[in-house]
Amino acid sequence: MLSLSCVATFTGVLQIELWLFRAVWLVLPFTAGPLFAAALADTERPFQLGVSLTLWAVWAVMLVASMVPRTQTLTLLRVVAPLAFVAAIWASFAADSATAIAVGLVGAGAAFLLALTSAVGDEFADGSSYGDERRFLLRTPGALMVGPIQLVWLAIAGGATLGPLLLFAQRLVLGGIALAAGWALAYFAVPVLHRLSERWLVFVPRGLVVHDKTALREPQLFRKEDIAALGPAPADSGFEDLSLNGLGLALRAELKEPTKIILNAQERDTEEVNLTTIDGFIVSPNRPGQVVAEAKERGIEIG
Repeated sequence: MLSLSCVATFTGVLQIELWLFRAVWLVLPFTAGPLFAAALADTERPFQLGVSLTLWAVWAVMLVASMVPRTQTLTLLRVVAPLAFVAAIWASFAADSATAIAVGLVGAGAAFLLALTSAVGDEFADGSSYGDERRFLLRTPGALMVGPIQLVWLAIAGGATLGPLLLFAQRLVLGGIALAAGWALAYFAVPVLHRLSERWLVFVPRGLVVHDKTALREPQLFRKEDIAALGPAPADSGFEDLSLNGLGLALRAELKEPTKIILNAQERDTEEVNLTTIDGFIVSPNRPGQVVAEAKERGIEIG
């Protein structure tokens, strides 16, 4: 069975990965900076100055955001870190130095990979906790993993950057149109991506809350005295699947008595509410081992 030492070990891993990201991002001007400098060296002065100032501003904002773990900054992290890697790839085609290319791609790639780790995600999600809470991110629904998420990210990243780049290149009319259209597109796309940062399994003093508006119409509290057991989910458990086919190990919570929930399959603008009665449910947290350890420490039966 998992113990307090396991919890401390897991927590240490979370903190290490987050501090690794901060360190990698802090030195990014030294790792990827020469790569961008080489790529911008032969461009016109307005473009060079505009891109350089933007890169510094984004780097500074991200550095501050990494020090303030919240769900909002997690979404920012997972938009900007991949964009930095894509920008480094673009710069590598124009750079001449193999060393600058290698160091720049490794630096930007490390930031990209660390930003997407489950450990960093959990740390940022829990940063928004209140009082005696512990929040764990749920895995991304399987149907969104290949295609939809990437398209939403592209709408945000492309919409936010294309207009400014055209303006820096002194294509004022086209840049103005792209700026207005792109930022409007990003404005509507950001909440879609941010919803993934607000899908949590939350331990509270009274029990366990499933906070996932993708699966449930409203957050649902399950009192600890009503949970018979929490543990790995067998393939044929027959419980309500709230994991939305998230990849990886799923957990099942078996309830002592049937409980009514409101699934998100209903239209939100209807007045009629249809309750679904369940004997248990399945969720797919990013860190199932950490969830089981936390549940044990809070007095929830493991099995």
